[in-house]
Amino acid sequence: MKIFVVGSGKLANALLNSDLSIQDCEVIQWETSYADLQEKSIIVHAGSGRQVNECFEYCKRTQSAFIELSTGLQSEAMDDLGFPVIICPNTSVLVLKTLHMVKKSGGHFKNYEVSITESHQSAKTTEPGTAFAFAHSLNHPTDKIISVRDPELQGKKMGIPGEYLDKHAWHRIVIRDGNDEVSIETKVLGHDSYARGVKMIIQAILENRLENKRYTVLDLIDKNML
Repeated sequence: MKIFVVGSGKLANALLNSDLSIQDCEVIQWETSYADLQEKSIIVHAGSGRQVNECFEYCKRTQSAFIELSTGLQSEAMDDLGFPVIICPNTSVLVLKTLHMVKKSGGHFKNYEVSITESHQSAKTTEPGTAFAFAHSLNHPTDKIISVRDPELQGKKMGIPGEYLDKHAWHRIVIRDGNDEVSIETKVLGHDSYARGVKMIIQAILENRLENKRYTVLDLIDKNML
């Protein structure tokens, strides 16, 4: 089976250059010419959205699964596409399981003060999907999320090593009750854990029969697929 990676940015290139080797699978960068193929595949979308419609048409025709790694695109809200779609605001499985834990217990913190701060490389202009997911789980307004893109602040205040300032993801969730405080902090440096997570998601698709509907990656965790 072919695994198509869509996109030309850092994450897409990291996936193409990583060890995504899976038995009987071939990892290939997507090109428009592949849209006419008839074989069932898996598409991993890490692009800007420019090629997403041709990928949708391919998946619908071939019953291929579509893994969405980009945020803020139409695929996050679309239903009844006619093929399995897995929405992934993050693919670090450790971070995802933390997010799953918060989602399951988020209702217990509705009467507490919550703050969410996130930091990514200065070039990031898309919405911070993981921070949004934490906010939704805790009923925290997304416009109250504090976003940091200043490399100097990231190094001094958040402890991001210099070599990872251009490829990191950091989140801090603080829940307060007067003088009591609970903090959850996540830090992902580089793309290695994202690549490992994508490989696990691909394996979950290969080993399980998914319905033709939209899933979030947390649904896969809930079903013990990850």
